[in-house]
Amino acid sequence: MTPTASFIPLLSAAPAVRSHPHWQSLVEILTGETNVSSAGFPYVSDRSFALFVRRVPHLFQDGQALLDWLQRLPPVLDTLPGGEGRASIERAMNVLRTMVFTAGVTSVPDLWLLRQVLSTYRSRGLLTALLREAPVAPEVFARTHDLQPRQVCTDFHFLHARGYLDRRGDGFTISRAPGIRAVLQTLPELPPAYREDLVPLLVGRLSGTSTALPDRWPAFEAEARPTGTWVANAFQLECGFRLLPLVLALRVLERTASLTEGASLSPAVPADLPAAHRLLERAGYGAGGRVTRLGARVFARGPGPFGIIGAYHPYLHRLDDLLTTGNAAVHVRRGANVAASRDANRKTFEAANDALDAFCAATGFRYTVFIEHAVGQGEATRQRFERSGEATIRYFGADLEDAAIDEALALQRQGLLPRNMQFIRRADIGIPEQVLAPLREQGLAGAPTVMMVGNGFHEIRDPNNERMAAVFRAYQEAGFVLIFTEETALPDEDLRRTAWNTYHAGFRYVHALSGQGLRPVWEEAPDARWGWRRCATVGGYRILDRFTTRTRTIYPCPRPDRLNPSISVTYFCVPDALARTLTLD
Repeated sequence: MTPTASFIPLLSAAPAVRSHPHWQSLVEILTGETNVSSAGFPYVSDRSFALFVRRVPHLFQDGQALLDWLQRLPPVLDTLPGGEGRASIERAMNVLRTMVFTAGVTSVPDLWLLRQVLSTYRSRGLLTALLREAPVAPEVFARTHDLQPRQVCTDFHFLHARGYLDRRGDGFTISRAPGIRAVLQTLPELPPAYREDLVPLLVGRLSGTSTALPDRWPAFEAEARPTGTWVANAFQLECGFRLLPLVLALRVLERTASLTEGASLSPAVPADLPAAHRLLERAGYGAGGRVTRLGARVFARGPGPFGIIGAYHPYLHRLDDLLTTGNAAVHVRRGANVAASRDANRKTFEAANDALDAFCAATGFRYTVFIEHAVGQGEATRQRFERSGEATIRYFGADLEDAAIDEALALQRQGLLPRNMQFIRRADIGIPEQVLAPLREQGLAGAPTVMMVGNGFHEIRDPNNERMAAVFRAYQEAGFVLIFTEETALPDEDLRRTAWNTYHAGFRYVHALSGQGLRPVWEEAPDARWGWRRCATVGGYRILDRFTTRTRTIYPCPRPDRLNPSISVTYFCVPDALARTLTLD
């Protein structure tokens, strides 16, 4: 019996506990096994996590309701004996709170994508075909309906990872759950105006410079009928589809920082936009005109992942072309989302810069060149500049997109980036020579160099294992200490088990659309795509685990059958020749 089992009757009798419609499941989770990970994070058991995912709705208003319920529990806990049992319940409460906050941020990008994918399939009659067909392989379905097999396969795996399709052998079929089938039977096609990039329109409407906005876009009607699983219902799909551009527009206007818990939604969202206020309240982000706890979390943490996924709007807008011809003739368009991407990378760059300082302190290594590739708004450089100044370091920023360089130049003019920082435009990270040549021209070839990259290597198009190893080898032979962050690619079944505990399903999907590639944590087949560690080591790097950092794990519980991978890893890579000259324990 767990130390908390004796508390079940006391908890079950408390009116505050019984105030939640799913209180029995929640009491079971609170009194289940808990512990603390080696990194200091509390976690629950695999059984408790599965119970939460299956039985406790926690998106939007359901998530805010669960946060309210958790806030009512401390007086109840005060009636319980102290010791390990009570500490275990508090750990479970922390995990529940974290899962609600996480789902609040990670669900919206997936819902924004799903609504558009399902609309495209509706417009071509493909949902109707799937509803009546037996399990079908993507290749067969594509051939039957004159579609591109690669895109159908990408879509099927995404819909499977988000619970709408089940896997049967080599084929896929609509989920057997009646609630999920009902969503797919009734979900309408999106009006064409809704498929445009709505962020600029919302920026104009929120700032008062334009009145253009599709009719009834914020004031949608959709059933909130539960699906009987964690899988999103029609209301959640419609809600998430609208929230992503609205939150991004607020971020572009630099209004999200003011939307803290308890703050008024106005004037960030003008009073003459009552439908937008209603949308935020229906989402659980606002109540009585003020920001809820869930809303504050989303406004603080959401713009990063929202912006990363929203940058792929051109592909979603041309999804029908991808299905029929395989060529959308578009590229990622970050533009206004550059700032949001910086938000997403800030914490990982802090960890990377901490690791660099620790490495230099431990080994005596000194560098004179600092390069940030995939520069965005230069967040890694801004942090390094604050720590190290520019007296002894030459700074460079490289990016494939002019929009990113232009944003960084604006920050340099404001004094937030080093005056001596130089920029390398149209630099493909998969073509090292585009960075190495400018360094040679300035006599910096062979200078002690650090290159920091936040989620940039996966943007290399159509990479095979050997090409990726060659890219790393070129930077390694140039003597670069390389510190790079990359997300972990997860298979469908892990994505389904995590439900909304990560946004990796959508992250994987948009990168597949554009021909980019995430890499797995597991390499179980000889011909499988190599993981980042193997790419770097085959390229001649030595990865220093002592200085390599990881974010929280995918699951908030131990996995009984395999590794519990981190959401992302910041790899600290040192050229082998340099490593041999340093004192590394």
